Amino acid sequence: MRQEIIDIYKNSFLYEIIMWITNILIPRLKYDFIHSKTLAIITWFEKKIMNNKYLEIFFNTKVVGEAWYASAFYRYTTIGIRRFAFYIPRSRLKFHPIYIGVFLLFVLLFPSSLWDNFYMVPAFMLVSLIYISHNSTQRTGVIFILINIIIFMFIAMMSMSIPIAACKSLSYFLLAVDLFFLISFTVRTQDDLELILMSLFLAMVVLCITGIVQAYHADNPSIAIQGVYGDSTIFAEILVLLFPFAFVYPITLESKIRRFIYSILVMGVSFWVISATQSKAAFIAYFIELVIVIILTDRRYIPMILFLAPFFSGRVLNNIILMWQNGSNNGNIIENIVYTLRNFWTNGFGVSTDNFVNIYNSTAQHYGEGGTLINIPNLHISAVYFNILIDVGAVFMIGFMYYILRIAHSSITCMFRATPRQKIIFAAGLAALLGISISSLLDSNLFEPRILIMYWAMLGLLRSGRIIKLGVLD
Repeated sequence: MRQEIIDIYKNSFLYEIIMWITNILIPRLKYDFIHSKTLAIITWFEKKIMNNKYLEIFFNTKVVGEAWYASAFYRYTTIGIRRFAFYIPRSRLKFHPIYIGVFLLFVLLFPSSLWDNFYMVPAFMLVSLIYISHNSTQRTGVIFILINIIIFMFIAMMSMSIPIAACKSLSYFLLAVDLFFLISFTVRTQDDLELILMSLFLAMVVLCITGIVQAYHADNPSIAIQGVYGDSTIFAEILVLLFPFAFVYPITLESKIRRFIYSILVMGVSFWVISATQSKAAFIAYFIELVIVIILTDRRYIPMILFLAPFFSGRVLNNIILMWQNGSNNGNIIENIVYTLRNFWTNGFGVSTDNFVNIYNSTAQHYGEGGTLINIPNLHISAVYFNILIDVGAVFMIGFMYYILRIAHSSITCMFRATPRQKIIFAAGLAALLGISISSLLDSNLFEPRILIMYWAMLGLLRSGRIIKLGVLD
């Protein structure tokens, strides 16, 4: 029987196609690429540009690091900080990474009706001061203080040259970057990492329960739920960022029953709520993240996808239908961005949200016709990357994207050499990074600080996982 199946397969048209691809098409493409001008240009660029001793500072992070540590600013500033550190009073509260988890819960769960983005500033300062009071004499504490000095200097200079609204938007972005460093400096053990995962798991469960209650009390079941954020797009993107970390947390539990129950709970309620946001971008990202996390952590979780079937209620199906029925009036974003970059490529806009909208609209291809003007808050481009472009310019954005690629590559490398317990953070981080990149290209909220906070927290967790795996206390 087995041989008969093999013979049928070898005589099939599918077999002929596969043989043609593997024996003819792929070798031909390989030969053409090796002898192509594209490879010649890449090789020339690597030899003449990237390895040039005068230009390597732009491409070699080791050279940049050596130049930074050898600079007079770094040496004299760190010496001054170390001397001043002995006069900093110690807090009675001993610093613990759970404070970061509480801060994230505060940011993620606070209702929008009572929320002000400025609340994040004193809350983060409180956590930072507790950390500094106990670690100011250590290397990571000194570097963290130095980072904050640079941030304050940058904000002070910007506040003198750009409108206060723009400086406020930039401050929230820099706050998110500051959180990235605080997480990577303080989360140093696997137990610390799992405490943060527990916080994100709790945030995901609370948000999903809130969404379910809101959906069942809505007057019109066709209206997208908004959670605690007052905007369905923000709610959907936060869920996309949270889901991989919430899903992998039960894997850290010893009890198999609790692990099974929590995993089913996260999968089921998150699927129901994400569909209720009516965001097709988040819905697509959810399944991509689910597949990536399961494949990278434990393939035995694949049958658990079948447990989503009971959640395919009439309401869920109606929400999925509404996702594809709701169109967009934002115009051709690619054409508009091209026209925008012609005038504002290198320096960042340095303007408030309203002024940015006016600048963007004025560069739209069909400005005046009303057909391609953006519609805040929804903009069909990644809010995270475009926010960086607006605040600090494309040069910094390219550097940031280069760092994202490096941390993704490093995470993949670490994941295949990590223990099962260490592997989960890399799987969750990579899934969240890919999920938010895909979803926010299709549907995202611009200038939303809480999305930026969660995005940079995700990068901080990835960096902490790498530090724990390699045992490098940088």
